Amino acid sequence: MKIPLTLLALLLFTACKKEEVDALPEATRTGQNTGGCLIDGKAFVAKGWPSGGLLGPRAIPPLTGGFAFDSVYYVELNGQHNGQNASILLFLRKRVAGIYLLNQNTQYYPQGDPLYILDHATYSTSNSSGEVYTTDARHTGQVHLTYMNRPISAGTFEFTAASTFDRTKTVTITNGRFDRKQ
Repeated sequence: MKIPLTLLALLLFTACKKEEVDALPEATRTGQNTGGCLIDGKAFVAKGWPSGGLLGPRAIPPLTGGFAFDSVYYVELNGQHNGQNASILLFLRKRVAGIYLLNQNTQYYPQGDPLYILDHATYSTSNSSGEVYTTDARHTGQVHLTYMNRPISAGTFEFTAASTFDRTKTVTITNGRFDRKQ
């Protein structure tokens, strides 16, 4: 029996993608402080990373953020991607369960005033020399807050973001999920 080469390639690609999704933590809503997604098809799991400082080493936790500035909610997933420290930030104007579209031009947090920044997402790495990938009116996505009950929040997300240095460079985030206890 001969299997066409294109069919074989499709089967292998599907199997690899399933393995990547299987590497992500479950989409739960019990405050487990877990998160992850696929970055350009490759698994990213929020595990944090060690960080040095003037007062000695400290750890960057897997998930940070929460309720802030009396009106906004944000969550940041920290981990390793392609051998670099990487962060994904989801910034939302409201703090209630629902679907939030990431489809407007805005400054990104923490570069702008949180009182005026609109819903958006960013992706950055430690070796990017200040380069940040952001959502805007052309590079869009969404966050679905599936559970929001202080101190626990959980949701799913996906987006495409463009580089602040070269808008033709993009990153695609899919199958995102987080479960955070503040």
